[in-house]
Amino acid sequence: MQEQPVLNLQLQFLMQELKQVESAIQASQKWFATLEGRREAMTAELEHITRLQPVSTQIPVKTIRLGFEYRGIVYEHRYSIDIYIHLLRHLWTDFPDRRETMAQAMGSCGRKRPYVAKTPAELFPGKPPAFADRHSRKLVGNWHIDTNLSSEQIRTILLAAIAAAGLSLGKDVKINWKRTQTSSAFHCVENKPLAV
Repeated sequence: MQEQPVLNLQLQFLMQELKQVESAIQASQKWFATLEGRREAMTAELEHITRLQPVSTQIPVKTIRLGFEYRGIVYEHRYSIDIYIHLLRHLWTDFPDRRETMAQAMGSCGRKRPYVAKTPAELFPGKPPAFADRHSRKLVGNWHIDTNLSSEQIRTILLAAIAAAGLSLGKDVKINWKRTQTSSAFHCVENKPLAV
């Protein structure tokens, strides 16, 4: 008869342990369901936050006008003749000891009369003073330049002056002869006249 009370105790112990296990399983299932719900909410939020936004493939375009860059400053102009005058003024101002050399280099660009001289009359020998005044401008000091030039002549003459000044085109001086559209463009624009 003693076996019966031991058996009852064992049975009660197992029944109680089974209830505890079942209770733990139910609690774990509820907790697991709560964690799954939270995981779904967090995943949805992360999807929303990290979703790639459509990127505009259109690159902003800037129009570069005619002009030049000299010593880190960009100057925009409307006409080639303005580039010619402004850049020569810089060269004549910054390299006074090379003025004669630049004048000779410019003069060797294709014709008998000079492109730069100390008087307007020297620029246009045999022409009336009114013609010389109309087609020349004061450069720096007592120097004058011929402005009766084609765009091609302007380019050739400026290249000769830049080289005679000891500068490199594309490195020390950059010239933009055409209106251009680009995504990376000149900035820091100035259009200040130099003192004559």
